[in-house]
Order: sequence, then structure tokens, then C-alpha cells
Amino acid sequence: MFSIISFTGPSGSGKTTIQKYIGTAPIITFTSRKPRKSEIDGVHYHFTTRENILEMKEKGELLEVTEYSGNLYASHLKTIHEVVTNQQRRSIVVDVHGARELKKHFNESVFQVGVFASKDECRQRIYSRSDSNVEKRLSSYDEDVKGMLEICNLVIINSEENWLKNKKILDFWRQSFSEFS
Repeated sequence: MFSIISFTGPSGSGKTTIQKYIGTAPIITFTSRKPRKSEIDGVHYHFTTRENILEMKEKGELLEVTEYSGNLYASHLKTIHEVVTNQQRRSIVVDVHGARELKKHFNESVFQVGVFASKDECRQRIYSRSDSNVEKRLSSYDEDVKGMLEICNLVIINSEENWLKNKKILDFWRQSFSEFS
């Protein structure tokens, strides 16, 4: 049985939205970017400095480090080991590189979920977050989709028109997860 549900897909596809909807406790990752207005340190991310993340990487404490739009994002290896060792049910949002590293090191313990949305829908969602780096965030869209399709166990088509159908499936999934936790 898997311990970690990993969500991956292009920026703006709705990975975090689906993660929150399912309600599985998240693995909090690190980032060097500044928090958005509604984000809280230790709840949404561990907000830290670029230097701190690079130091943790040098010490071998991180599963992966990714640079995205000039900011670093990282997953702490100790946290992931604890989740797997204690057979907890947790979720994590990672890019394709992070998903590959999870699969490489924790294959049987990770269920990989791809979250897909059209490039136009991703663009609209990123704009709605008042993110000024829209085109930069979408520059890896094709690579993200290709990688997601190669490694994920399941892909959710997270379009606006699909949301009601997705909610029904996700409600069933959420109920199943709570029964096994």
C-alpha cells in the first residue's frame, strides 16, 4: 500500500487545489520565494532563503531541488522517510523532476497523480493569482505534460467543464483514503 500521493503537472493545472480537496495531510516542502498574501509559513511551505536550501542540498538532506521562476523548491528527505516508515497517508505537490525522484527512491510507497489542464486554462488560473510571471511559469508546460504522462499512475483532466465529474470521483477517492488511514 502506498503512503504518499504525489501530484504533478504544469503550473496552474490545479495540483494544490486537488490536493486540498482530497484532504490528505500535505508534506510541507521548502521554497525560497516570498509568500503570497494568503500563505502561512509552515502551513503552505517552509519559506526560507535560497542559501539555506542550497546548504541543505549540500548536506544531502533533500530528495530534490528545483528552480522555478528564479526560486528554489525542495522536498526534505527526512520528512518523506518518516511518512513512509510510519506508513502515514500524506500528499505532496512536486514538479516532474520531484516526481521522478520520488518514484526512484520510494516507488512502491508513492501513488503518482498527474493533473492536466489546457495551456489556456493554466494561463487564466495563473493570471487570477496575480502572478506576473505567467509566460515564464508556462515555459515548461510541454515538458511538464510529457513527463507527467510518462510517470504518473493516474491523470486527472482538470478542466473547468470536467470539475463536477472530477469532484464525484475525488469524493469517492477521499472517502476510500479515510477508510485506510
